[in-house]
Amino acid sequence: MRRLIMVLLLASATLSVANASQETNQTVTQESEQKYEITIEGLKHLDADDIYGIVGATTKSWFEFWKSDKHYIPASLLTSISDTLRGYLDSKGYYDATFKIIKNGDRVIIKIDEGEPVKVSKVDIDSDYPIKDIVKFEKGDVFETSKFTDIKSAIKSKLLKDGYCSYDLNTKAYVDLDKKSVDLVYKLKKGDLCYFGNTTVVEKPEGIPEKVIISRLRYKEGDIFTTEKVNDTYTALSQLGVFGRTLIDTNKKFFNVVPPEIHTALKDKLHRYTIAAGYDSKVGMRAKATYHHYNFLGGARSLQLSAEYSSELKKVEANFLQPALFGWNNRYFDLFAKTGYFEEVYDNYNEKNTYFDMKLRHIEGDLTVDTGLALENIQIDKTGYDPSVIGGSFLMLYPYGEITWDKRDSKLDPQNGYYLSLYAEYGLPFDPEASNYLKYILEGRYIKTFGLLTLATVGKFGSIDDSAGVLPASKYFYAGGAYSNRAYGDKDIGYTISPTEDGSIGGRTWLNFSGEADYQFMEKISGAMFYDATMIAEGTYDFSAPWIESAGVGVRYATPMGPVKMDFAVNTHDTSINRISFMIGQSF
Repeated sequence: MRRLIMVLLLASATLSVANASQETNQTVTQESEQKYEITIEGLKHLDADDIYGIVGATTKSWFEFWKSDKHYIPASLLTSISDTLRGYLDSKGYYDATFKIIKNGDRVIIKIDEGEPVKVSKVDIDSDYPIKDIVKFEKGDVFETSKFTDIKSAIKSKLLKDGYCSYDLNTKAYVDLDKKSVDLVYKLKKGDLCYFGNTTVVEKPEGIPEKVIISRLRYKEGDIFTTEKVNDTYTALSQLGVFGRTLIDTNKKFFNVVPPEIHTALKDKLHRYTIAAGYDSKVGMRAKATYHHYNFLGGARSLQLSAEYSSELKKVEANFLQPALFGWNNRYFDLFAKTGYFEEVYDNYNEKNTYFDMKLRHIEGDLTVDTGLALENIQIDKTGYDPSVIGGSFLMLYPYGEITWDKRDSKLDPQNGYYLSLYAEYGLPFDPEASNYLKYILEGRYIKTFGLLTLATVGKFGSIDDSAGVLPASKYFYAGGAYSNRAYGDKDIGYTISPTEDGSIGGRTWLNFSGEADYQFMEKISGAMFYDATMIAEGTYDFSAPWIESAGVGVRYATPMGPVKMDFAVNTHDTSINRISFMIGQSF
């Protein structure tokens, strides 16, 4: 008799319960508990590694090449294998699959006959909102309930991201087990756009002004409601470092108006100490120590003290943040201040610098504006014979500003969007013989993802206009490192002489281009190919200097803090010039 049923995703629920039971059992398992070698036989289409993982067998990571390929399972999980495996097979569409679990001494053998899976025979989409790209099922695909559930969640996420919180979504899977087929139905009416209402701070720690929390909102009352802006607000509140618990409740809705309610609690540990030491093939031993107080004198103020030491750099610095120093009309300004001293070694000179920097920052949506004033007392001591290096003392006072327009979909690991910024500083004369100068940097980034492939490009242009021509060497443009030319170390490239040569100091005109293609070949791992090109000229608005080009490959591992990146790059004209570099975070 023909059987027609509606899938209620019971298989997924069974699988989740089995996994929870499995995790509990693993928690109480002792190191001394007997373990059995486990082997899976008979698979034709399903992935054995997935099954080893789902039943709780130990598996080695892709990089653990030194470990045995054998798999082991603790005795306490043997009784749950049957239920867990049944749930897994059903969730993958193999409802008629059969299996035997054979225990032989200290070995367990699972023999699986996959049978014939249930396949998609029809996909019916009736929607006034574009979801065809989200519905990944096609006719002939094996029906997986986990994929069916994930697609429904992805549709909801996309609707909320675009401001639709009053949608009517109906998804059904009609399975005919006799014919091993399933008809999928997706019906959607997106409804009207929703808007942010008035935000209420329901709960906050004592001593933290409400304006500090309100200043971190990345939306305004009346804006289109999107989960993206809510997530950006979570990130902004988290960056203060004072909250151990944060909840932005957006469950209430009144006629398509969502009035968020914010609950926060103070973090238990407000002090953080870090000590790091390492070795660099260029500078030898390196060490750094920091102390961070996230609620200095209350009010979510932040104080960070740091010290760094290597053969090329000795530095001490203090950073202070006063969030929401002042504001009007629901627009708030943060105060940042830093002061410190460093000694740095370059190829033909050494620099000693005592500095103080203070700025105000305002963030409104995708726009960030910084305005500040910096004072530097610079001492340049020549160590070589380059006549372009001017030694002596330089007292630098300059106001500066930076405007950033960030339309990327993520600050930590963007997949799509663009970024534009303009930085400018105006140096005031530091002695009767000097004149003022103007230094500015333009930067643009663009990133686009096509399935598993992400393409990105970054362009930078910098110029210094100093009519007197008397500036400390460290004020010029240099290149090299993860954010410019990866075949070189940080600030290793001065003005470019040839495709393989550069000067000992920087220049007044700078152009830099980087292009990168990342392809995700595992869940959290991507491979990369990239190209970097740098031109630095001695003169202002001089574009005649040669380019130094590099190319390379890399690996990226996704983490909640952004990708961990390892790159190997070579100069395209001289492969003996090369560098391996590591960094956390995205360069575009």
